[in-house]
Amino acid sequence: MKWIDKAVDMTKDEPRFWYLRQQSLIHAKAGNKEGAIAAAKASLAAAEKAGNTDYVKMNKASLKEWGAK
Repeated sequence: MKWIDKAVDMTKDEPRFWYLRQQSLIHAKAGNKEGAIAAAKASLAAAEKAGNTDYVKMNKASLKEWGAK
């Protein structure tokens, strides 16, 4: 978790949606549901902006699974 958080932090001016996606999955696996949801929402927004429908779909599915509102 420490490494992915650092990788995302290093790109905070323009975070990569695939980094954010991995961050959300790692946080979820570690039991940090709140962090997972925040990262997935950020990934979703960035993926929508980039027009990447695959990541949009994956993030929406994860958010639904984790009970995000």
